[in-house]
Amino acid sequence: MLKKLMIAVACASLVAFAADDPVAAIKKKDAELQALIKKSSRNAKETERVKSLLNDSFDFELLAKKSLSSSDWKAQDEASQKKFVAEFQRMVRNSSAKRLELYRADSTVYEPAKMKGADEARVVAHLWYKGKESVLEYKMSVVNGNWKAWDLVIDDLSTARNYKDQFGQILKTKSFAELIDIISKKADEAEK
Repeated sequence: MLKKLMIAVACASLVAFAADDPVAAIKKKDAELQALIKKSSRNAKETERVKSLLNDSFDFELLAKKSLSSSDWKAQDEASQKKFVAEFQRMVRNSSAKRLELYRADSTVYEPAKMKGADEARVVAHLWYKGKESVLEYKMSVVNGNWKAWDLVIDDLSTARNYKDQFGQILKTKSFAELIDIISKKADEAEK
């Protein structure tokens, strides 16, 4: 009995260690991202690091899934879903890497995480740039032992909801394959 209890405590400790506090996870990535943003120009290696930081920070699979209506997502076969996620991730990474000035901050204050169970959280960050405040809310979950955001709400505008509205409009007149093509072209344009 004692051995089982010790194993359970050890497992819980490993999970707790792997999934640090969600605020700490955001702060760590944000510090490096802010340093890169503040540079007047970035070389190719630094731009790739920005994309890597974005990759490490977001659960693109869940964000992609939430950017579609439940019925549109479920109507696709697994191969189409995977292709959508891959192209969606490429589009978001490339366009976000180009529009980083939106995330520039002179100072940032993080509120304590609002937990929902052990593996879901909301982290609110107040960013100040040139005296103007922006509020970012990260909706997060634990993925493979790490906290990842699946939605970013900037001044009350949800990234997932915005994509969901846009993609819903497109899917009224176009097929899912055409939506993937549109996303792929946007990813290519943002990569230039």
